[in-house]
Amino acid sequence: MSDSPQRSRSLVAAVAAMLLARTATNGSWRVVYPFLPEIADGLGVTLSAVGVLLFVRAAAALVAPGVPRLIDRAGHRRVMLAALVLVVAGSAAAAGSDLLSRGLWPLLGAGAGFALLGLAKPLFDVSMQGWLGARVPAARHGRVLGATELAWGLSLALAFPASWLIAWAGWTAMFWLVAGVAAAGLTAVAAGLPRRDATAGGQTRLAWSQLRGPLGALIVVVALFRVAAELLFVVYGSWLEADLGLTVTAIGAVTLIVVASELTGEGAVMALGDRVGLRRSLLAGLLGTTVAYAGLGLVGGSLAAAIVAMVAWFLLFEVTIVANVASTGVGALLAPPLFDIGGIGLNGVVAAVCTAMAALVVLARVPAPDVPAAAHR
Repeated sequence: MSDSPQRSRSLVAAVAAMLLARTATNGSWRVVYPFLPEIADGLGVTLSAVGVLLFVRAAAALVAPGVPRLIDRAGHRRVMLAALVLVVAGSAAAAGSDLLSRGLWPLLGAGAGFALLGLAKPLFDVSMQGWLGARVPAARHGRVLGATELAWGLSLALAFPASWLIAWAGWTAMFWLVAGVAAAGLTAVAAGLPRRDATAGGQTRLAWSQLRGPLGALIVVVALFRVAAELLFVVYGSWLEADLGLTVTAIGAVTLIVVASELTGEGAVMALGDRVGLRRSLLAGLLGTTVAYAGLGLVGGSLAAAIVAMVAWFLLFEVTIVANVASTGVGALLAPPLFDIGGIGLNGVVAAVCTAMAALVVLARVPAPDVPAAAHR
């Protein structure tokens, strides 16, 4: 593959377009977490009912295994564009649910929007990674893919402007913000990626026999880790409001500190991941998050302690592994009732148990030599 200056400039433009677009697809998932209480109040439902919306979103993401076949037929670029259209439509549907009459209709309308957002993310992620795999020289894969991973942290930064928009115009404003970023990403991808798709020799498909080895163990680890993360993501907005008395705009400001910790974690993974190795990085992250989660109940009413705890939580979350699997829905359903029973402390303890179990799986089933990471955001 030629690496001429013109090709390099085209690749940089394409990666920049996909970074913007992926910020929107990730943001459609992440920006809601700090403001779930506002969504619940706006829809006139409980936090547990909003947890069902998150479960619906995660269930829609189960299409992920079928995405490679769709890419074979339509091409990477078209699937990415379709995913971004779904983000715009899903965000508009979620925001528009506020216009429906009372009763179950607003919740059903929001559920349709969340389902579209759940469908969009794997469509975009898989097609983007396939597009890059077909065009980027092997020696530059890590650097280029690492650049696109910055979208994970940047997407949560949308919570800061979203908090001011919510305070000004209500809970639906966060979805209009995501729709606007997605529309900008759609325009950028349409203009920045060539119409002709490169081929990568067909999409990789897994055989069931592969799931009995280290790859299957890693899938279990990712599932446990995502359940643990969702147990806290779903309730941390309620925790900051109820226990620490933060306003919507203050939560947005605190989230910027969290974003900085995430970007630090991403930088650490990019700089040290190859040297340390997957297994050691995974174990260190899992054990670190276990301690961070278990200690959340000790924060009490101290904002300073809460910020320190959240920085450790999100930094170690980033260092460990971030993957989108349907197990996120399990955590979304369990998080609100656990929070009602025992507050952030109980959610933290249950999350710590999940990450500790994941660490045991790594020790028992993942061999010391590094195996390739099978899942990405």
